[in-house]
Amino acid sequence: MSFSEALTKAWKAVELARREVDEYRKDREPLRLRNACEKGWLAVVLATDALLVALGYGKPESYRERRELLGKLEREKPEIARLGLRDRFGARGYYLHVQGYHEGALGADEVAEELEKVERYVGDVERIVESERSAHVERAKA
Repeated sequence: MSFSEALTKAWKAVELARREVDEYRKDREPLRLRNACEKGWLAVVLATDALLVALGYGKPESYRERRELLGKLEREKPEIARLGLRDRFGARGYYLHVQGYHEGALGADEVAEELEKVERYVGDVERIVESERSAHVERAKA
């Protein structure tokens, strides 16, 4: 799967998660919030995998490997480290996957807030890859 395909899927997962929250606000079906959380978490995982593959780190096989590779990326690229992707990855995993999906402990407003953070994360991933690709093209021209 290409970077753009993976990001398209990540954005689609965010869109579907937002719909689940909207539907929850109408029918109060608690499973909708759990589904929204899991779709939000999926978006983070898809974006993270796309980032790591696009930057040459390969596709991780576990959450642990994702965290380790994000840490390596941050050590190698201080400009990316400032974005705190590794910490943000871990936070979304805790809030969306554990608290939201498994525990069912997040309300609609909390889920909506987490999804905003997911959108910022996916957007940052897009910008990083675009910036890295532009820098690569500039180096090739030089």
